[in-house]
Amino acid sequence: MAAVLALLVGTLAAGPVRAEEVVEVPTRPGQVVRALLIAPPSAKGAVILLAGGHGNLRLSRDGAIGWGRRNLLVRSRGLFADAGYVTLVPDMAADLEGTPLYRATLAHAQDIGFLVRHLRSMAGSVYLVGISRAALSVAKAASRLAGAAAPDAIVIASGQLMHVDRSQPSVETDIPQIARIRQPTLLVAHRQDVCAYSMPSSAAGFRALLTGAQRADVAVLSGGLSGDGEPCGPDSAHGFLGMDGEVVDAITRWLEALPPR
Repeated sequence: MAAVLALLVGTLAAGPVRAEEVVEVPTRPGQVVRALLIAPPSAKGAVILLAGGHGNLRLSRDGAIGWGRRNLLVRSRGLFADAGYVTLVPDMAADLEGTPLYRATLAHAQDIGFLVRHLRSMAGSVYLVGISRAALSVAKAASRLAGAAAPDAIVIASGQLMHVDRSQPSVETDIPQIARIRQPTLLVAHRQDVCAYSMPSSAAGFRALLTGAQRADVAVLSGGLSGDGEPCGPDSAHGFLGMDGEVVDAITRWLEALPPR
């Protein structure tokens, strides 16, 4: 069972007031994952939202976000809840801090599996959504987890999917057995993304590698704001700046169109 550490009541963004809890979910022996949880009534399903970059949100016990507040999936978590989804934004397990390429480890995938199991007590279907470097976390979990621990579908936005060079990891080179991914998969790209590691053309190339997936779809979006000029940062086309509502709508409409489990 997850221990509720605090209750944050307030407005996450313009719109309905949402109650957000800080929870700690036990995972592997001796480990817990701290996360932000929003649980709307009559949930359609649950989403686990994985920030990109190094992924260490440094969540405090009172829910303060030490890093990653501007990440698309962190800043839009309230919109997923408004759309009717139990929404979990997890930090990383403490023992993985400093582990090179931890997103490709079995331990990290197992942590995600425990989160999936926990959310099944609140919603029947659990979906895994990751952006940028979190593509590795999503792909590893989808390819290795089974049964109740496995997500029912996966979504990757602006993902580091295809190999470019060794300065950045990619799903293609660092996650083996991509063909073991069975879940329905949505790849979301931004037409104006100029980050070298998530070019919109890479979505079609990666889709061809998903030979075992029940279905694999690509959504290419356009628009938003120009941002701060950092091509691989959150305030850019890579991070869908100014398009939070459009991205959440594209993802949730796709989830709701999936056949019943």
